[in-house]
Amino acid sequence: MTKTKSLALAFYIGAALAGAAIGVSIDRLVVRAQPRWWDQAEMRKRAFDRLKLTPSQRDTVSRIYDERDRKQELLIAPLRPSLDSASIEARQRISRLLTPEQQTIYDQMQREREKARAQHTEKK
Repeated sequence: MTKTKSLALAFYIGAALAGAAIGVSIDRLVVRAQPRWWDQAEMRKRAFDRLKLTPSQRDTVSRIYDERDRKQELLIAPLRPSLDSASIEARQRISRLLTPEQQTIYDQMQREREKARAQHTEKK
C-alpha cells in the first residue's frame, strides 16, 4: 500500500473513531438524561395522561397492551436465535477492529446494554 493510501486510511479510521467517541459522549450526556421514548411504562403513562383515562380505563388498556405484547413476543420468539446470531457476529466483527483501549470501552458499553436490557425485562 502506498504511503498516501495508508495516510488516507489512517485519517478515515481516526475520523470514524472520533465520530464514535462524540456519539457516545452525546448519548451519555444528552440522550440518556432524557426520558426514554421507547420505555413501555413511560409511553403508557404519557398516553393515559394525554387521553385523561379513568383508573378503570387505564387498567383495561393496560391489559390490552399486555396481551398485544404477549402476542408479539410469540411471533418474534422463533426469530430470536437468528437475531441473536446476527448481533453476536456484528459484535465480533467490531471487536476485531478495535485497539485494546477501545475494546475495554466497548466491553463496558456491552455490559451497560445488558444491564439495561435486564432492567427492562424485570419491569415486564
